[in-house]
Amino acid sequence: MIFLRCAIGLCCLVVVNALSEGAARSGSSHDSLDLPSLGRENLSHRRPLNLKTFLFGAPYYPEHWDAETKKDDPERMAAAGFNVVRMAEFAWDLMEPREGEYDFSVFDEAIEKLGEKGIKTILCTPTATPPRWLTAKHPDILRVDENGVAQSHGSRQHCCHASETLRRCSRKITKAMASHFRNNPNVIGWQTDNEFNCQFSECHCASCEKAFQDFLQDKYATIKELNRRWGTAFWAQTYLKFEDIPTPRPKPTYNNPAHVLDYYRFISHAVAVFQHEQVEILRNANPNWFVMHNGVFRHIDYRGDFSKDLDFLGFDSYPFFDYSPANRPRSHAFRLDEVRALTGSFIVPEQQSGPGGQGGYFHDNPEPGELRLMTYRSIAHGADSLMYFRWRTCRFGAEEYWCGILDHDNVPRRRYEEVKQVGEELKRVGPALLGTSVRVDVAIATGDYSVEEGHIPLSLGLPSPKNVAAEIHGAFLDRGYAVGCIHPEDDLSGVKLYFIPHWSLFKPEWVPILEKYVRDGGVLVIGARTATKNFDNNVVAETPPGCLAELAGVQVVEYSKINRPEERRMKITLGDSSVQAPWWYELLSSAKDTEIIGRWEDRFGPLAEGKPASASSTGQPAITSRKVGKGRVFYVGAYLMRPVVDALLPMLADTSGIEPLCPGAAPDVEVVVRENDEKQLWFFLNHSDKTVTLSNAPAGENLITGEPCSGDLTLPRNGVVVIRK
Repeated sequence: MIFLRCAIGLCCLVVVNALSEGAARSGSSHDSLDLPSLGRENLSHRRPLNLKTFLFGAPYYPEHWDAETKKDDPERMAAAGFNVVRMAEFAWDLMEPREGEYDFSVFDEAIEKLGEKGIKTILCTPTATPPRWLTAKHPDILRVDENGVAQSHGSRQHCCHASETLRRCSRKITKAMASHFRNNPNVIGWQTDNEFNCQFSECHCASCEKAFQDFLQDKYATIKELNRRWGTAFWAQTYLKFEDIPTPRPKPTYNNPAHVLDYYRFISHAVAVFQHEQVEILRNANPNWFVMHNGVFRHIDYRGDFSKDLDFLGFDSYPFFDYSPANRPRSHAFRLDEVRALTGSFIVPEQQSGPGGQGGYFHDNPEPGELRLMTYRSIAHGADSLMYFRWRTCRFGAEEYWCGILDHDNVPRRRYEEVKQVGEELKRVGPALLGTSVRVDVAIATGDYSVEEGHIPLSLGLPSPKNVAAEIHGAFLDRGYAVGCIHPEDDLSGVKLYFIPHWSLFKPEWVPILEKYVRDGGVLVIGARTATKNFDNNVVAETPPGCLAELAGVQVVEYSKINRPEERRMKITLGDSSVQAPWWYELLSSAKDTEIIGRWEDRFGPLAEGKPASASSTGQPAITSRKVGKGRVFYVGAYLMRPVVDALLPMLADTSGIEPLCPGAAPDVEVVVRENDEKQLWFFLNHSDKTVTLSNAPAGENLITGEPCSGDLTLPRNGVVVIRK
């Protein structure tokens, strides 16, 4: 990891050494939790958490309640099957009411009482909400927006991660907490901060500008090299020294896309450094603690140094931000698969447990059974532990209508009973799923930070690679295939069909990986505009698709965006049918060994040549197929939105040999398989409004009921069945 030039400082090194000695005396046993042994560098979609226990519970805020209100919490939590809570992420002002004065008594008491009921605690560093005494004394730590306006105190995430002052104070509170709790047997792990970059991700303060310049100098070494790779000859942007380079703010027109991409990389780097300083202190205090973070949000490279510092990643799961009940299962499943592609199986520190709202919005309340249904969807798609947000709905503050398991009046109702039901079921399901990974037959490339961030400053009004990936994912999910998301540098073994959804930024180093995948029998689908830019966010000199042209057996001879498809229709013929292309077209020139399987109609097909529309075989090539070894490469000169994918799907399924997991299952029944060398867990989730019967479910043990099952399987509305095969 390249760190910001500002050193941590000798005082922090002394702290670390002292904490390390304390940890050695603590006598904690690593075996009690069986923390991940696969190595934090191995960020694969197949990587399990490797915990012995499925952690189940909720974020808990004892600082918000009087003794009478919270007196029954430990007993109620234990009755719901909880074995963990998360605490203290927003309590810096309580734990350090004045600079250098510490008081942890509220949390000492809560941890002890919960521990008596067998409920462990995950603590959080509270640095998402620096206290008022800090911002009043050091207003320079406040973030500055793109218009030069400093953020004010009174919310959260209002301070800059690159600020030396904030970093120093972050280390102090982390050190104080770590020192105080290092011998507490009921504290099992930590969450760093809370939802980095959730509300506010960019900053243009003086600290950021200086740190950004240092970041660039570390990366490029010489200003000449930066000018070359940024292409600063355009619009007279040449810089004479690194100190002249500003953070990219609004201009009379558009910013240099290379400049913007490196700024986004800097934001991720600054967050990773800020987190690393906390992680180092925590690990030296007690190496048996696990350390994680809850995300996933903007401008952070979760496959990079940020996640390599953690034992596992957390994902805060709020499906009801999709207001469509019909689309919600699809969008939730994709988001979970996208997160799993980053580091493997994950923990859900915050799973939506009720309606949520602040400001001008308020979600639907999950209907009976829906909370349980979306819980199992999270688990099916890779959650190896899960906590509901939140235990009790707060009566004050900006999130007083972010509803939890218990309502404002502290009365347990149907949501509590549903959580209690899940807790009972997880006594059987939880142990069975640990150590498994999600089966993937069809995969879409996701998870590359530079690919997604590079799209932002020069999107051309086109959907992002992530948005297209969601369309492809939905097409296969709806038909019951084992679909997921995998980065091209990850393990593609077992994947039969793999999509690259318009990754304009592309590394030539990925080509041998993909070629081996195809030669070994895989089917690769490459979307338009792929490999047209390098990782400096500049267009490559080679004819598109650049470094992939030889593998695909095509070259792009003409391209354009389709801005008014309703006025100038662009259709592709596929056999006896046709499909209208959205967003983009490319005219292809194919190699001799490359088959043309789709041609343009209308403006670039027979009509343009003055020939009858039936003579579609003479249309310009739009989609090609080339055999490579045991596999095949498809190139699609259009955007892979749902209509195009639906039209191609039968051909791709036939070529790759993929089959639905449970053929004949109703369209609204989601089927997911988690497996390892010893077992398979089949998840059946009914999203429809009616009872559904499956006639060909696999034989095995129904882990929900603990009874054997085979053949017919009945799922009520919002019903869930998990079969161990």
